[in-house]
Amino acid sequence: MIEIQHLTKSYGSAADAPHALDDVTISIEDGDIMGIIGMSGAGKSTLVRCINLLERPTSGKVVVDGQDVTGLSGAALRSYRRRVAMIFQSFGLLAQKTVLDNVCFPYRAATGRVTAENRSRALELLDMVGLAEKATSYPSQLSGGQQQRVAIARALACDPEYILCDEATSALDPASTNVILKLLREINRKTGVTIIVITHSMGVVEKICRNVVVLDHGRVVEQGSVDAVFANPTSDAAKVLLERVDWDA
Repeated sequence: MIEIQHLTKSYGSAADAPHALDDVTISIEDGDIMGIIGMSGAGKSTLVRCINLLERPTSGKVVVDGQDVTGLSGAALRSYRRRVAMIFQSFGLLAQKTVLDNVCFPYRAATGRVTAENRSRALELLDMVGLAEKATSYPSQLSGGQQQRVAIARALACDPEYILCDEATSALDPASTNVILKLLREINRKTGVTIIVITHSMGVVEKICRNVVVLDHGRVVEQGSVDAVFANPTSDAAKVLLERVDWDA
């Protein structure tokens, strides 16, 4: 379980420094698919970067399975990050490496080498995402949707407990988006991995998420089950995202 407790992230030391996050408190249950949604500048990407500690919060805590991870460093921080995989909008694949080598990259990063067992596991993961036949191809030879499936296989290489998807489908066409969302939902069902989906698309949330948090200017303005929020949005931000606003009023 991830508990985000009164998390604040500001840029600058002055009392009136702008806040990217302002007293954010969220609980994410194990095995959930949680959507974190908001318009541009709402603080979504900052929040996900605080969860994996690519950015340090100014105040507040990130508590994972009862452990405050906010102050981790060195080997403890590296160990924690292996539990939290990330999938990016831009795929983040290594252009000069084959698909198989890209999926094996987390093993090399962790231990400095890739074993036969690692390669076997990477091939299993490529098969899981439907790309076993592309193992010797290079990223430039793949479509955007295929590249994102490779990124998902790579994210699974170290058997993470949590996967953070930062606008993972926003660069894809609708058909490729549906393939990726179905794949993530199936991975969640098979493995129980917790998935946190950062997006500005209510359509993505509706298709894959069970619960949703709405951010607006760094603050949580609404949260609950997807069904409840979609049926009766109470915040202006959710209404805009759901296109429940009379633009001519």
